[in-house]
Amino acid sequence: MSTDPAPALPLPVVVECQRQGGIAFPLRRPTVSVEVAGLDEAERQALSRLLQAADMADQPPAFPGPGHPDALETQLTVAWPDHSATVRFRDGDGHPAPLDELAGWVLRHKP
Repeated sequence: MSTDPAPALPLPVVVECQRQGGIAFPLRRPTVSVEVAGLDEAERQALSRLLQAADMADQPPAFPGPGHPDALETQLTVAWPDHSATVRFRDGDGHPAPLDELAGWVLRHKP
């Protein structure tokens, strides 16, 4: 059995995150976009780890769980040169934690 780590995923061109609130804050907040070309090596490695954990290719376009009435909705998009993946999720809908971690990373890079 090999103990080699899984091969790194190719880095995307851009990663975007947009959030909108529920009843208390129904407005759509501006999209935060991170251009991967502008990242330093440490940030690229962090992004690579987060992308591998989030496994965007195997996520549904939206999570059907009910969440709660005032749930924060997140739309996360990862774009490569030849394709993109987008997933929507809400607080309490049962989505995997790595999606929150990736969204948080993107939001921390807000200009």
